[in-house]
Amino acid sequence: MAPALVMAQDSGNGTSRVGGGQSPYLSFCQERFYKEDDGLLRCNWAVNFNFACFVSYPSNKVIQEGSKISEPEVVGECDNGERIIKLLHY
Repeated sequence: MAPALVMAQDSGNGTSRVGGGQSPYLSFCQERFYKEDDGLLRCNWAVNFNFACFVSYPSNKVIQEGSKISEPEVVGECDNGERIIKLLHY
């Protein structure tokens, strides 16, 4: 998937800048905690694979289902056999 460049107009002085939108995030969690519930994605969200192995309970962080860029994908297992998924989202 190639990133798209968006030109945004600055309303102040008429200059343009590259970007104009929010950067995507990559989040990881244990597959057994992943739930899609009333437009929200719930899990034990972590910033990387290793942290996802050590967070043993669902977090209070939720992700809006509409911000999902890709479907959850299994990317490996922790030492204890827990499967870890990753999700690309805004």
